[in-house]
Amino acid sequence: MKKRQLLGIFGSATLFVGVFMPIVKLPFVGEVNYFHNGRGDGVFVLILAVISLVLVLLQWYRELWITSLGSAALLAYTFFNLQSKMNEIESKMQIELKDNPFRGFADFALQSVQLQWGWAVLVIGIALLIAAAAMRDAPDDRAH
Repeated sequence: MKKRQLLGIFGSATLFVGVFMPIVKLPFVGEVNYFHNGRGDGVFVLILAVISLVLVLLQWYRELWITSLGSAALLAYTFFNLQSKMNEIESKMQIELKDNPFRGFADFALQSVQLQWGWAVLVIGIALLIAAAAMRDAPDDRAH
């Protein structure tokens, strides 16, 4: 098996698994993954990971640009959307809870929202797919 193909298979598998890893930890809710019980954008990334695997097995590496950059775009959208919502909630809290004695509790809850390690798994999967798309076949690989 070609190095490029192995890289693509590993990237597809990493991206697939990453969808089910925790991406954010919320107070009172716990860890949330990108799949989010079939309601999140992770569903699309999951589909793109499967399509990427098929493309790699067919050795259609140029088409990996579409699936890998599409996954990267969805991941970036989710990340910036999450950051935007956090900023919006924080601004709203400062206005609505200005003189509320329980504001400290709300601040603590907001500060306890944490990004989790699933982001790294997703980014690694995307990076591996991009590397497989960008890689050129070695001269000895083309003969097989």
